[in-house]
This record gives sequence, C-alpha cells and structure tokens, in this order.
Amino acid sequence: MPETDSDNTPPKTREEYRKQQQQQEAEFAQRDKKRVEAEREYAKTHRRAGSPSEQTATDTADYKTPQWRKTRSRLIWAIGILTVLLIGVYLILFFVN
Repeated sequence: MPETDSDNTPPKTREEYRKQQQQQEAEFAQRDKKRVEAEREYAKTHRRAGSPSEQTATDTADYKTPQWRKTRSRLIWAIGILTVLLIGVYLILFFVN
C-alpha cells in the first residue's frame, strides 16, 4: 500500500514532484541571487582603508618580537622531538613484532 502524507492526501505523481522540485530550485536561485547582490552592495559601502598588501606588512611585523622568536624556537624543538619519538615507537613496534 503506498504511503500518504500525514494529512491523508494521496501521494504525489512524478510530474507533480518534479514541478515542486523545480519551483523550489527556482526560489532558491532567486534568493541566492538577491543575497549575492546584497553582499556585493555591502562590500562596496564598507571597503577597508588601505590596500591588502599594506595590511599584511603590518600583520607580519607584529610577530617579530623576541617573545615570538623564543616561542617559535620552542615549537620547532617540540615538533622535532615528537617526530623522533614517533619514529622510535614505529621502529620498536616493527622489530618487536
């Protein structure tokens, strides 16, 4: 016995279902088009001051502090030690088996 909707309406035919899907896709495309237009309009009215190259130059200059260099060196050592330990574990597991 074919299933019916919860409100006891007969099931949709394939043609009705296709029409409904096409209508939903058209509505989605229309909403998406409006959204993109709104985003472009917003981007035009809210442009950042300065070019992106100027912003990256100031962003990278913030990381040149001595504290950052110390942290960076510690991270490099930690990654190196973990890599050596991981290789050691794999070698032990390989030869013990």
